[in-house]
Amino acid sequence: MAVDQTRRVKAASSQRKAYRLGIKRRVNASRARQYLQLLRRTMSIQDIAEAADMAYTAIWAILHDRETVLPATERKILAVTPINGAVLLDSIGARRRVQALATKGWTVKEIGRQVAKRRGDAWANITRVLQSQRLTASLAHEIHAVYTDLCQQVPPADVHATQAKARAQRNGWAPPAAWEAVDIDDPDAQPDWAAVRCESECGRAVKPGHLRCPACLKRLKALGTLDGYSPLRNGRALAEDAWFISKNEGLSLGNEQQAAMVAERLGVTLAALQASLVRHGTMKMQAERLAKEETQ
Repeated sequence: MAVDQTRRVKAASSQRKAYRLGIKRRVNASRARQYLQLLRRTMSIQDIAEAADMAYTAIWAILHDRETVLPATERKILAVTPINGAVLLDSIGARRRVQALATKGWTVKEIGRQVAKRRGDAWANITRVLQSQRLTASLAHEIHAVYTDLCQQVPPADVHATQAKARAQRNGWAPPAAWEAVDIDDPDAQPDWAAVRCESECGRAVKPGHLRCPACLKRLKALGTLDGYSPLRNGRALAEDAWFISKNEGLSLGNEQQAAMVAERLGVTLAALQASLVRHGTMKMQAERLAKEETQ
């Protein structure tokens, strides 16, 4: 105990002397912070603190706001060995990344294909990331890498991308822009919707949960398109929107080619649209006929 006390006194004295003589004894904390962020993929802050023989509060400060650290502190942090990637982590960061990619039009299937390619596997189950509370550290790492890559790309313009965006819009998922200045892996963090701009060329601010500004949403809704506002929730709504587009734009739902155009506008397959029209379209016609008979 006396030896430790002596060492602390000498270290403090040396630090005061260096400060008095203008000697820079501290280093930028960015290197230590980056390594801590890597360790956080598989370890808690408490685990890191114990492995580095440091206080929990010191690790927390370096992760969040401390700009400089002592060289000895940096060496302690860099000496910590990451835990094996099979350790389970909270899935919230990976889940938010998958959801954010969906707002751009990337499907779960394509994200899984990219992850599997990086891992050398034939297939990766990304659906469970959206449903489970935990996932392996290695899978979280691969999703992070795929997220970084796909955010810089434009997905194929097909019905699958439309469906992915419709699902994201329906659930109010936040796009990548909402997480740029926020720690996406922090369970307590909230997306910064103020940083999100309308997908249309107007570039105006959007409301939380939407990817387009109120003006563009109003215009698109008036045109009968579901791009950009809360889309289909059931078959009846699908049939009603299909009839609306058909009536206002002169597209015949009885013509397979024109019906396919309507289906693409609505972000569904032709088969799904036809099934809804058969079920709910018939019910609507029956209701209209009964209402007409009652008025006669």
